[in-house]
Amino acid sequence: MAEREKRVDSGTGQALLLSAPEPSGLPVVEPNPRGHQPGERCREPGCGDCHWDVQRFKYWLRGRLLAEGAHDAEVDKPVGAQTPGLLWRTGSRLCAIEVCSAPVHVGFALERTARLRAVGVDEVLWLCPPGFWVAQVPGVAVDDFAADGCDYRVVSGLLEAGPNGLARPREQAWTVREFMQEWVAAQVAFGYRDETAGGWATVSTWEQHTRTQAAVIAQQRQELVNQRTALALARKATRDKAKQVHKLMHRLERAEQVAEELDTARRRLADHSRVDATLRLTVERQRTAVTHWQLITCFAMLVIVAFVASAMILR
Repeated sequence: MAEREKRVDSGTGQALLLSAPEPSGLPVVEPNPRGHQPGERCREPGCGDCHWDVQRFKYWLRGRLLAEGAHDAEVDKPVGAQTPGLLWRTGSRLCAIEVCSAPVHVGFALERTARLRAVGVDEVLWLCPPGFWVAQVPGVAVDDFAADGCDYRVVSGLLEAGPNGLARPREQAWTVREFMQEWVAAQVAFGYRDETAGGWATVSTWEQHTRTQAAVIAQQRQELVNQRTALALARKATRDKAKQVHKLMHRLERAEQVAEELDTARRRLADHSRVDATLRLTVERQRTAVTHWQLITCFAMLVIVAFVASAMILR
């Protein structure tokens, strides 16, 4: 072993100190080969390195929960017929954490959550990779399960109050350390911001979200009352118009009936006019014939008189 020399400035001069000898000939310690390297972000189901990362993450979470004030925290501890990844308790609260480094099946996650709640778990948190499933299960998305220095960060699944007061996805990332601190202190909770999508937000955010929703519901209720009033008035006006239309239709039917009667009378008058014209023409023809016969009779009488006169003269 070689001794190391170190010079120390004593103010008036320098002193030579001998430090502990450096060890030599010791084997070089290789880093633990298990687990992924930071930044790999493996999402393969059944990966052995991912399993190692998840287990390390669970025990890190256990330490953080105990440090933040949890009374008890155990990894893979059975509760009833279920065995969550991490079970912790503080006071009367019993919470469970499920860690999954692979994509989450929404149906399985919801069924698993329901089973845990059925055995007495109050809150269930899913720590999973980013994806569409984060908004459909009570979970948050962890960026890297093999983060350097255990600096795990939550990139989605968190909500914040928007400009209109309603909860919206949080834009800035949050560390898992901060999230666990707020969760143990009961300052964050899971809730649904619409019919299908949910997320984790602070209690103040949910209060503001609820207050805004209550105001929106009150406004919509008033609008509904106004619409119902307008609908009732419109229905009354429609009934009045329907009555008027019914009366007008009745009058129109009567007018059509009168028009038909007038048409029938016109047709009869036309028939009578044709018969009258025919009779007039017949009478005129007969009158002309009588006049002709009268002329013929007069001419015949004149001829007879002429013959009689001629006979008398010839005698």
